[in-house]
Amino acid sequence: MTLQALTPMQALRRSLQMVFQAAPIELRRLAWLNLLTGIGPSVSLFLGKVVIDEAAALVGQGGIEQPLAALLANRTLLWSLVIALGLNLIVDSVDAVGSSLFASLRDRVEGFVRGKVLEKVAYFDDIALFETPDLLNLLELTEKGLGRIQRLSFIVAATFMGVFTFIPSVLVSGSIGGWVPLALIASAIPSIFVEMRHHKKSWRVEETQANITRKMGIYSKTITDPDYAKEVRLFSLQGVLLGRWQSLFGDMFTQMERVRREGALTVMVWALVGGLGVALPYGYVVVGVLQGNFTLGDLALYTGIILQLRRSLFILIAHTGDIYDVSLATAPIFQLLDLVPQLHTGSQRLPAMVTGQSEAIAASASATPGIQLNQVSFHYPGVDRPILQNIDLTIQPGEMVALVGENGAGKTTLAKLLCRLYDPTGGQILWQGQDLRQLDLTQLRSRIAVVMQDYARFPATLRENIGWGYFPKLQEDEALRVVLQEAGIETLLDTLDQGLETPLGRQLEDGIDLSGGQWQRVAIARALMRLGEADLLVFDEPTAALDPKNEQEIYRIFRQIARGRMAVVVSHRLALAKICDRIIVLEQGKILESGSHDSLMALGGRYAEMFNRQASSYV
Repeated sequence: MTLQALTPMQALRRSLQMVFQAAPIELRRLAWLNLLTGIGPSVSLFLGKVVIDEAAALVGQGGIEQPLAALLANRTLLWSLVIALGLNLIVDSVDAVGSSLFASLRDRVEGFVRGKVLEKVAYFDDIALFETPDLLNLLELTEKGLGRIQRLSFIVAATFMGVFTFIPSVLVSGSIGGWVPLALIASAIPSIFVEMRHHKKSWRVEETQANITRKMGIYSKTITDPDYAKEVRLFSLQGVLLGRWQSLFGDMFTQMERVRREGALTVMVWALVGGLGVALPYGYVVVGVLQGNFTLGDLALYTGIILQLRRSLFILIAHTGDIYDVSLATAPIFQLLDLVPQLHTGSQRLPAMVTGQSEAIAASASATPGIQLNQVSFHYPGVDRPILQNIDLTIQPGEMVALVGENGAGKTTLAKLLCRLYDPTGGQILWQGQDLRQLDLTQLRSRIAVVMQDYARFPATLRENIGWGYFPKLQEDEALRVVLQEAGIETLLDTLDQGLETPLGRQLEDGIDLSGGQWQRVAIARALMRLGEADLLVFDEPTAALDPKNEQEIYRIFRQIARGRMAVVVSHRLALAKICDRIIVLEQGKILESGSHDSLMALGGRYAEMFNRQASSYV
């Protein structure tokens, strides 16, 4: 999988489109609100000039014995004062409304964009997304980008206010002299480029630190996750894990702090230069008043408008830098959304939980039954060393095949290929004569029942942990009880106060945790739910958490449910391999031996060596 490169402008354009798509109503309301709060100060300054000039004229006429009557008699002074005060009250009162709209805008954008990302990850069929360091780094950067795109919504809204403040400020300040707004803008331009360069450098550091951030998350989870809590304490690993987290944080912080100091110094220098853009017009107005070219009202107006123009420029400059920062940080979001899995998903159809049956696969039954692997090779993305090399294997309907071998031999990888979590990098896998890559992926997987070595412990009810194996029977209590019985865990219901509705997992309110063996039987029961639809059963170390007595019981269950179906068992425990019809011995990604238990024992090769070594442990 290749990540699509995006320029900052492309990322910014798509980010803005997403923000406007997520919250169009809130943005329109904020635009009107910011139009009011942006224009309001300029109008108030102009009205303030009128009030000062009119008041100064009245004072110049001599003493005023009845100030209130004089105020009421001067319509210009009266209405200017009333409108200015009323406008200030309105602008102040809408701040609360603005806070509410900002909160709504933030939540809308957060929910919309995160929903898009979660949808992409959830329906990304290629498991490489979770097993490739570069793609895991992309997920880490995407999480940062989600925070930045949320900021973009605030930046957009605040930019509205900056623009609506800037335009009237330019028009009014231009009445002093056409050079005034030009001087202010010209003095601010260098700061814009300095801000952009600083943000670019900061993001480059964050980008290169994605791997460090991900490692920090791993150590943080190890310290806080209940799965590690007992052993961390029993082996006194707190200091080691905390030390590694702190070391990574220190390295990351040191690099970022260096960039921040350099950026702050540069921005400060150019801010001083930009200050000259304010000093010149301000001095010009003061001198004009002394020369009689401007009134005191003009002084108040122009002083306020120059400072307001400067403030609006600072808002626009700051947000220009922020926008550039966001455009850099949100690129990973769109790289993830554009990421195309290497798996060819076939025709788009309804999910298996809706259709139940796979007509396409059922119709593919031909004169070539079973599964054939022809010269299948595989290496993981970004890894040159092959895991599987030129595998030729046929699995017939009704046949139970065991995959055995030392760690790293390729057993679990071969099981993943059969489940089509990956596609082979060489050769092909045929299902009833059809290449797996030409079959609808969702429907294909609906015909496979699995118990993986790293089976899921869903934070959900017991009903859901089992019934999710086959959605159409999720609410059928009897079907759930039957598979619990077949998995040898039916007594669990008698110990649970809420029965099938009992939440499993300590992270849930009132949730309970199960033992490792109980969780594994729940995973087996989940696979049994799909038994009526499954043509292929895949068991990857299915008895790893069971004691020898329960292990023998599970062997009997597997043998019974595999009858009439293709079954593949990956196991280090060769007692399970012994009950299979055929045993495939893998070594360094190649098939070393193949045959029944008796024939391989008679051969006296690698399988016999492993079996005798394991059997001696029980003597």
